[in-house]
Amino acid sequence: MEYETIIREQLKSMDMEELNDIASMSQETFPIIDEVSVEGIIDNLLNGQPIFDSDKLLNNLFDLFIIEIRAAIVVACEILIVCIIIGLLNGMSNSFGDKTVSSLGTMICSFVIIALCIGTFYQTYESCIETIDIMTTTMEILLPIMIPLLISMGGLSSGTIMDPVIIGSVTGFSAIMQHLVVPLVFLSAIFILLNSITEKDYVKKLSVFLRKTALFITGLTITIFSGITAVQGIITKSADGLLINTARFSIDNFIPIIGGFAADSLELVISCFGLIKSAVGVIGIIVIVSFIVLPIIKILSIAVIYKLTAIAAEPITNKSISDSLNEIGTAAITMTVVLAASALMFLVFITIVMGMGGGAWKA
Repeated sequence: MEYETIIREQLKSMDMEELNDIASMSQETFPIIDEVSVEGIIDNLLNGQPIFDSDKLLNNLFDLFIIEIRAAIVVACEILIVCIIIGLLNGMSNSFGDKTVSSLGTMICSFVIIALCIGTFYQTYESCIETIDIMTTTMEILLPIMIPLLISMGGLSSGTIMDPVIIGSVTGFSAIMQHLVVPLVFLSAIFILLNSITEKDYVKKLSVFLRKTALFITGLTITIFSGITAVQGIITKSADGLLINTARFSIDNFIPIIGGFAADSLELVISCFGLIKSAVGVIGIIVIVSFIVLPIIKILSIAVIYKLTAIAAEPITNKSISDSLNEIGTAAITMTVVLAASALMFLVFITIVMGMGGGAWKA
């Protein structure tokens, strides 16, 4: 068919080596579909076939969650053993009246718990930073492919304006997440653990404040960047719709005999470019989702285990340690929210570009 010929020729002229490489990496991290390629997705879209198998996806998610839960249970058992030792020391001190040895032993055990928690939470911190960096790299690969396709569809205003807007938004958002928000969550967890050494809440309020500040900055940043991008997209889409319809009307009415045929050919070419752009956007979405699934499940499993460990440790250890374990679980959930919000922000950018240009010639 003619549209298949146009699509194949356009794909041959495009450099997608970096996109294919990062798509292969995402498949190794978490396989959503059997093979990620622009050609394969276009074939599925044209033939009305599903892009991925939902049953296989759910099974992979469940298996991954079980693996991460098992890994987190090991750390939880280690923490509970130390908590039991603290409980025994407190019981012995109450029975024999020797507070000094018990206090020293309790402090040493508390440091062991802090070391275990910091080690686990630092892994979540590194995973979060690395995932945001990978998603940023994915956007930097996608935009040089999608924006020229947008311009080829007649979205001259959209491509010219949106390219620096989205690139600036992606870079700024990534920098804020990596250098401000995620470190704030990690710092709040450190304060929580330090607070567990003492029986009084010296820095608990500061820890909660830092965590809420991180969430506020995340929400504010998403609102600002997505708002700017969406408004720019609406304005430029209207301008591009006027431009492409003017060109189509001129071709149809001012070129004798073949004007109508040329206008229909223009419409076909634009539709083909739009399909390629959509396929590239779908790959971008799949890559980002693939990269974010593992760290989110990992962090959530850690959060669940810490919450359950706090419940189990409450009857056998100091209240400050139990509360701290519970707050660490809350901090891990906060880290998950920040990471998921970051992914959502990048997905919003992709969908905005996917939605632009395709309907310009219809306007």
